[in-house]
Amino acid sequence: MSTTRPAGHSLRHPTDADAGAVVELLRARERADLGREQATLDDVRAEWAVPGFDLSADAWLAEEGGWLVGYACLLGDDLLVAVHPGAAGRGIGTRLREAGELRAEGRGTRVLRQFIPVGDTRARVQLLDSGWWPVHHYFSLRMPLERAPDPPDDVVVRQFDAAADLEPVWRLVQETYASLEGFLAQPLEAWRATTLGKPGWDQRLWLVLHDREGLAGVALGERGPRDTGLVHTLAVAERARGRGHGRALLLLLLDAFRDTGLTGAGAAVHGPNAASAALFQSAGMTVRWHAERWEKSVGR
Repeated sequence: MSTTRPAGHSLRHPTDADAGAVVELLRARERADLGREQATLDDVRAEWAVPGFDLSADAWLAEEGGWLVGYACLLGDDLLVAVHPGAAGRGIGTRLREAGELRAEGRGTRVLRQFIPVGDTRARVQLLDSGWWPVHHYFSLRMPLERAPDPPDDVVVRQFDAAADLEPVWRLVQETYASLEGFLAQPLEAWRATTLGKPGWDQRLWLVLHDREGLAGVALGERGPRDTGLVHTLAVAERARGRGHGRALLLLLLDAFRDTGLTGAGAAVHGPNAASAALFQSAGMTVRWHAERWEKSVGR
């Protein structure tokens, strides 16, 4: 970690009382990078509640004159670094990144990851100079729900039942996405914490499809900011593919979004997963932004 300290900047670990200020900083960063806000207080609190995460060691705040100007969070092997747009270019992001790298190395992480908007040229240059490399890319799609096609009448789904469905759904999700390049598998309890354990989780937005052989597919949604429903996961069992289940589940989830009072829908797609992107676009979604996943080897 660099021993150079930018004048006027100080780092400290956050406390629960800082969650609101962190959200406001993340929203300012999103306005600059994406043209809109996405972060919510529930999102931040859910991340801080993930099993194994230590707020007193795995997150940092950068302050200047009593103002929060930067935030970093090490969640598993993923590092988030956000600097307020008005404080960019002062070395704050570098210092936060180096703190995260040092902590990750000390915990035994071998490969550290960051997600960076393609339009953030400053961050991309700094990462390249610091030994990072872009490995995967992702797209975010959006649409107003008034444009969503009507769901099929001949496909019957039910709402998720945590007592009966937790492990089968987790297993289906892991198996479905395992073949996708860059997929990061999660143990059951970690997956539960980042999905069902998230404040505001809505059972009405988790749909389960069965056939004669058992679990055939799931569409898992969540409430996002500004009355937007987010497609968190869309998975169909390998044996049940090619029957239109993916599109049916997506349209039924969009309809569930509408039924719960939401007005928009969004999804994130891994770049190489062209089939998934085409499915979302067939329902009326359009690409809104493009991000890259960068990686760096930090372990010995």
